[in-house]
Amino acid sequence: MPEQISRRMMLGAPFAAPLANAASAAAPKELQWEGIFVIMQTPFLETLEIDEESLRRESDFLARGRVHGIVWPAGAGETVSLSFRERMQYSEAVVKEAKGRTTVLIGVHGVSKFEAMEYARHAEKIGADCLHALGPSNGTTDQEIMTDYFEAIASVSRLPICIQVNNAGMTTDFLLKLADRIPAVKILKLELGDVTHEVTRVLRDRKRTVIPSTGGGAMNLYAEMERGSGGTMAGAGLADIQAEIWDLYHAGRKAESESLFNKFLRAAVLERRTTYVLMKEILRRRGIFKTVVMRNTRRFTMDDGDMKELDHIMETLKPQFRV
Repeated sequence: MPEQISRRMMLGAPFAAPLANAASAAAPKELQWEGIFVIMQTPFLETLEIDEESLRRESDFLARGRVHGIVWPAGAGETVSLSFRERMQYSEAVVKEAKGRTTVLIGVHGVSKFEAMEYARHAEKIGADCLHALGPSNGTTDQEIMTDYFEAIASVSRLPICIQVNNAGMTTDFLLKLADRIPAVKILKLELGDVTHEVTRVLRDRKRTVIPSTGGGAMNLYAEMERGSGGTMAGAGLADIQAEIWDLYHAGRKAESESLFNKFLRAAVLERRTTYVLMKEILRRRGIFKTVVMRNTRRFTMDDGDMKELDHIMETLKPQFRV
């Protein structure tokens, strides 16, 4: 005999599905550790102060673009020009804006292990998902010193760590040994030599699951995915396009992924010539940044030919913009 349904249950039924859907939509997004992890640019006002409004807007833009993770600050974020106070203050703004919508990595590298430890403690306190650590900012390539430095960072936080290569001493062999010593190491951002070959080396020689990622403006993204890469970390301007390339590939739609990558590649080549200012110009055009000011030089380095080329690139890619 069919189970009886009360009047209250019948009246409530039409609302059950919407409420369930709302609860599902409100649930935090599951953390991802592979994919497009974007190195955020740092927006500045004409006064050279950090533009917090634009920084928050960038975090929101990337989360809505469904990138798999964001990183601030790192090299492309002009970290060397930021003060200790600025990094502490604005990292919290980044976390608050994006937390729950994408994986958030906060840069904790410093001149010494003591400075880096302060950043690491603070990153965990404000709710970051992962620590992002370059080698010491003083430029040392001594592997013994760097081992002590990364172990010190790990000692003050329970968060996983992404290590980014930024000097010649951070070889792939060194990174793999470091991953053996420090269980918290989860991602290795490779930057030395032929990074496609280094991706293969990490996957072949790792003793546990440690994820190889890369940089290079995503120029080698498709080839790296073919090798089993865990992702790439590039600039923010066209991050939603890169995320679409990744998602199409891993959905088994490789032909579409490769076609979109080939369209995107011209932008990656242009970035090699113009560097980070290109990302700021794209973010300005997309309504995220107010200026393209770089703190170390206020001179706009793109010429008319570069701007015309960017016009064509953006017109080509616009139909695939997610936001």
